[in-house]
Amino acid sequence: MRVLVTTDSAGGVWAYTEELVDALAALGHEATLVALGPEPGPVQREWLGSRPDLDFIALGAPLEWYPDPEPGLTESLDRLREVIAARRPDVVHLNQFFYGAFELGAPKLVVAHSDVVSWWRAARRRDPPDDGWHRRYRDWVRAGLSGARVVVAPSRWMAEQLAEHYGVRGVRVIHNARSAARFRFRRRSRRERMVVAAGRLWDEGKGMTDLLGAAAVLGGDVQVVLAGPETSPSGLERFPVRAPGVRWVGVLGPSDLRRLLARAAVYAATSRYEPFGLAPLEAALAGCALVLADIPTYRELWEGCGEFYPPGDAAALAAAIRGLMDAEGRRRALAEAARARAAERYSPERMARQYEALYRELAAAPAAAPRVAAHPRS
Repeated sequence: MRVLVTTDSAGGVWAYTEELVDALAALGHEATLVALGPEPGPVQREWLGSRPDLDFIALGAPLEWYPDPEPGLTESLDRLREVIAARRPDVVHLNQFFYGAFELGAPKLVVAHSDVVSWWRAARRRDPPDDGWHRRYRDWVRAGLSGARVVVAPSRWMAEQLAEHYGVRGVRVIHNARSAARFRFRRRSRRERMVVAAGRLWDEGKGMTDLLGAAAVLGGDVQVVLAGPETSPSGLERFPVRAPGVRWVGVLGPSDLRRLLARAAVYAATSRYEPFGLAPLEAALAGCALVLADIPTYRELWEGCGEFYPPGDAAALAAAIRGLMDAEGRRRALAEAARARAAERYSPERMARQYEALYRELAAAPAAAPRVAAHPRS
């Protein structure tokens, strides 16, 4: 089976598509990978260079959540259609909403990795502004979801958000994945008294400010190490990486981040908004015990495999971290439970087999009138 998969290098979608494309190839399928958004960076180019036979195309189109995506977003539709016509895939797997509204010449599914409206509700506890940009964005998302033959979400919580905000029912849930082989570690090695968090530090949805308060409570008893960009692409949001009690190690490449996780005793997942969360999955595979904000997604994915704390409660976060540092037996037990959960439920093979079944379902479905949604072009 030939599948055309879209991706972008602006966030976790690229890591997800790396795992998916590799796992599909292992199952004997052919994939064309089409990149939207910014040009792939050095890390992505390294991965592409190690797969010279992969059919890869970079369109360089704006993403729908950019501040000013038009006219480039609409103009990219014809280029995507040309690629699809040339490759003639059995299924088009879209990881963006916009293109789902249009006839593309093959059955299409849309995966909802995240959404601006649900981010506002989770991170800021209110609806986004009722302005022109947000109205257009809502219309694009609604049209893309309506035009897809099937919609997929990476968690039940995200599926519920699509139902609440866009009226989409029957969403399939397929969890994201990471390969355990990428995060091998020495089982018997002693862990440092260190808690790590990684991600977009400036993004208030990631809740990293909880660790600033926790560091003050811990008072140097535990190393608090943060990895990731401190400033948003717009330059408008900035995280105080020089706050007392925390050590910022900058933006790490995959190999450096894996080495850091292999040293840390605990990983802190502090998000207020998380449709899935690859970072705690990677930490679990690297042998860290997890302390997680008590949000629905983390309960869904990690119940019984970590310590939970109320989001925003820095003292409770500090207590959970110190409690695991001081109880080595429990820390090891939770770390092993999280590692086993990650390897069993969130493996690339399992994810790819679920998508494979879905692709076959779409390809075998009787021909029907193309699902095309009314789509605002400006």
